[in-house]
Amino acid sequence: MMGGVRAETLAFRVVVVAAAAVSCAVASIDMAKIRRGGGSMVTSSTLAWVPGHKGSFPHAVQVVEDDPATVWCRAQQHSTWLAGAMHSGTCIVPFLGNVLHIEDSFDVLVSVNGSARVRYEDWDRYMAPPHNAVASQANRYLAMRQGKDGFPEAGFLKPQERRAHLVSGAKVEKVDAAKVLVEDEPVRYDLRAVALDASRTSMEREDMELAQARLLNPGPSRQHVVEAREVTVRQLAYWGSIKGTYSGLPAHVVSPPPAVEERDLQWGIQNEFDSIHHQLLEYDLPPGTGVHVKLIGTVRKTEAPYTGTLTAVYGDGSQTSRVVEGLHMDQRLVMLRAQYSPPYFIHNNTQLDIPQQITVLYKSTTTTTTTTTSTTTTTTPNPPRVSMVGPHKPKSDSLSTTADEEEIMTNNINGAAVLTPTVALLVLALTLACA
Repeated sequence: MMGGVRAETLAFRVVVVAAAAVSCAVASIDMAKIRRGGGSMVTSSTLAWVPGHKGSFPHAVQVVEDDPATVWCRAQQHSTWLAGAMHSGTCIVPFLGNVLHIEDSFDVLVSVNGSARVRYEDWDRYMAPPHNAVASQANRYLAMRQGKDGFPEAGFLKPQERRAHLVSGAKVEKVDAAKVLVEDEPVRYDLRAVALDASRTSMEREDMELAQARLLNPGPSRQHVVEAREVTVRQLAYWGSIKGTYSGLPAHVVSPPPAVEERDLQWGIQNEFDSIHHQLLEYDLPPGTGVHVKLIGTVRKTEAPYTGTLTAVYGDGSQTSRVVEGLHMDQRLVMLRAQYSPPYFIHNNTQLDIPQQITVLYKSTTTTTTTTTSTTTTTTPNPPRVSMVGPHKPKSDSLSTTADEEEIMTNNINGAAVLTPTVALLVLALTLACA
């Protein structure tokens, strides 16, 4: 009994330590806010604030393009985030007419995975803050102007005052015009050079009854009966929710071999497409007989991590490309066959001594060497439409390469009870390092 209590106590301690460590990691990044029309604030997908005490800031957003040593920062004073410029490890911000030099507690603005594109828009006191203006907090936007000595004067725009507060040397100046930092969102994406990770690909097949039909020959002589049939099957395509991208934008994707195809879809969501198959059902029927037909479809479901080159295309025609990792999910019809029952007499339903027949109506030309499993599912045959939308989460969590920090925290906490004491000590050490 005591052993069980001690085990439960240890598990609880591990959960608490793991939660603390993960909370530290999650709290280390704060996605930036940008302004929309009417003054509403939304979360950026490409810009984030990271703690300045880290020392190294990959993809930090520069105040001016030709000065990589001066980047945007923010510091908190009396619960207010003040924007300014960091140079030589010091964040310099304006505060109530004074210039503050912050060295131990500030954030730096970074481009997530180098995905952001920013620019400046002119502002004056007679204008509202521009669309997609980047904020240090609500109603405070990053603003600057070029100083007389050529050094940028950085600070923040305060719309309520219709003034920008900028650091000019050793003093703060309140100005009526400035340049405001805005995030430039792409208009569409293009994904090419895709390579699936074959070692971590999960694939299975499932048989579904898509529709039913009946062929009849009520005449006095043998007849070849033909009936046209249309079957609509819904396919699924998903290329992951990649860090530093906007979901819902139009995207053009070129799939890898062997199923090389080009498709326009919406990025970051599960896309459904109708696949329409026109088929002929035919059978040589003796006089006064009929035959029942079932249309059986084989659906292939695939999950696979991938790498590829993602290009963001902007409104002015410019493009930026980077290599990304994501999770691909695909569900499609790979075979359609007609299953004909033994013929039967129409007047009394007596079956003839003829075996059932199966005819392949459609078969995908793509091949794979991945091991698959097969199951059979019977669905309601009417109407002849099957939704092949897969689960909102991957079948295997190990396949996901794009989980958000919150999901990582949840998974770590849920699995903490089975951590060994050695791992628990390691997590504790990581927690202390975050402090």
